[in-house]
Amino acid sequence: MGAEPGTGTPPGREIVVLNRGVGGNSSRDGLARFQRDVEAAHPQHLILYFGINDALNSSKLVPLAEFRANLQAMVDRARSLGVRTIVLTTPNPIVASYVKARHPNHPQADLEAYLAGYDAAVRDLARADDLLLADLGREIRQSGVPVEDARSVIRNEANSRSADGVHLTAAGNRLLAGTCARLLAGRAAPGETVLCFGDSITFGAHVPGAGSACGQTYPAWLWYFLNRPLGVAQGDAPPAAGTPATANR
Repeated sequence: MGAEPGTGTPPGREIVVLNRGVGGNSSRDGLARFQRDVEAAHPQHLILYFGINDALNSSKLVPLAEFRANLQAMVDRARSLGVRTIVLTTPNPIVASYVKARHPNHPQADLEAYLAGYDAAVRDLARADDLLLADLGREIRQSGVPVEDARSVIRNEANSRSADGVHLTAAGNRLLAGTCARLLAGRAAPGETVLCFGDSITFGAHVPGAGSACGQTYPAWLWYFLNRPLGVAQGDAPPAAGTPATANR
C-alpha cells in the first residue's frame, strides 16, 4: 500500500483536513460555491465559519435574515450528502474602530452590536438544528484580554503593526483549531475528511500556509490536534508550509 499523496502516511491512518476558505466571502458566496468545494469533496465532517463579511464588509453585506437562510441551506445540503458532523462557529470579536475606518460608509454606527445579531443567528441555528457550536467569540471574550492589547488573538497595531482588527493571529488560529478539535474528538476517525469552509478566517489570512492545511492556519492546527493522538502528527506544531510532507495538503 502506498502513502497518501504528500503526507508519507499509509492510506486510512490520517484524518484528512481540507482548507476551503476564500477571503472576502460572505455566506452568499459560500452557498454559490458549495457544490464545487464541499459536495465534490464528500467530507464526513464540516465546519462552517461565515458572518464577518456578511455583517461588516460594506461591499459584501448580506441581510441578517438571508445570512440565517444561507447557513440553513448549507446545513441542509450537507445533511443530504450524509455529512455526519456539522460544526457552526461564532464570529470572533473585532476592533470596531479599525473596521469602521476601512468601511466609513457602513450603514450601521455600532458595528459590534450589529455583528452580535449575526452571532445570535449562528447560536440559534445550532440550537434549533442540534448542531455542534465552536464558540470562538465567547472563548476570546472570556480571556479578558482587550482586543487592542498586544496579547490579543485579533491582529492589531500592538501585536502585528496592522490596523486589521478582524483576522486571527497565529495564536488565534491555534485557539480556534483547539476548540474545533475538542468537538470532533471521538467523531472524526482515521481515513475520514474534515472540511473547513468559510472566509478569510478559514483561509488563514496573514499567517504562514494561508489557503492550506499546513503552516499556522486553523485547518493546519486542526489537522495536528486530530492526528497527534494517532501518531501521524509529529513534533509540537503542524508541518511548515512548503515542506515535502505538505505538498498536497
